[in-house]
Amino acid sequence: MDKFTDWQDLKVAYMVAKLGTLSAAAEHLEIHHSTVLRRINSLEEALGTRLFHRHARGYQVTQAGEKLLTTASQIDERLMELSTSIVASDSQLRGKLLVTTVSGFMDMLSEPCLTFQQLHPQVQLEVILDQKRLRLDHGQAHVAVRAGPKPDEPDYIVQHLNTLEAGLYASSSYIKRMGSPRTLEALQAHYFVSGVAGFNARVPYFAWVDEHIPETQVTLRVSETSDASRAIVNGLGIGGLQHDVAKRYPDLQPVLRDELKWLSQVWLVTHVLVHRTAKVQALCDVLKRHFANLN
Repeated sequence: MDKFTDWQDLKVAYMVAKLGTLSAAAEHLEIHHSTVLRRINSLEEALGTRLFHRHARGYQVTQAGEKLLTTASQIDERLMELSTSIVASDSQLRGKLLVTTVSGFMDMLSEPCLTFQQLHPQVQLEVILDQKRLRLDHGQAHVAVRAGPKPDEPDYIVQHLNTLEAGLYASSSYIKRMGSPRTLEALQAHYFVSGVAGFNARVPYFAWVDEHIPETQVTLRVSETSDASRAIVNGLGIGGLQHDVAKRYPDLQPVLRDELKWLSQVWLVTHVLVHRTAKVQALCDVLKRHFANLN
């Protein structure tokens, strides 16, 4: 048996065992499908044994693979704990700080990010815009700004930032072309911008469109709320926007503001191990002050 020297092969094998298929592991690790297969073959060759049974439904761990990958799971968990512990031990206002939120929130986060940058120029903010919820307990991010139901993951510290209100808006160019609806019934003569099914389930306005607006009136669907905002500003249709975001676009006009509104709870989320670190506390203070002044 050749000597096993590449820990990356072990990590790839662990993800295949955990997720069950090469494609799922490749997507999770953000590498090519062929790279996953090559690393699995390399590891099995180095160990001189089969780690997986290949079948039509995916990859199933062999008895030998079970023993190895149980250890890999423990190693993965300890490495995540080590990463989080290193971040937690840092009491300096310098280095990298990872923030996660959905793309539609970047408009609202730009101002507090600028404030934070001016106060703490030695800290490099990295804002990860993703509809998927990154794992704070695995060190994928240090601070999260989330909308919707209150997060309930273990060891997460959750603080309520604000209740934000959204409504319908249309650009001046759209209103010039199509007019502005004055009643709910008048919406039947208008076009809408909404979300691609499954991508923005937490956006109340998109859910309302799916329930109340015929598909023929939805002229554009997008997978990101920020793209929906740009489409509305560019006159492609009526769409939902947070009032605070809409204020940034003077060309937008509210539509049926008293009749249609949607509320979203916004939460500030950190992990217990990094919550008290200097960088996290400094950013949390800026975010809480900013959101307290909205609406």
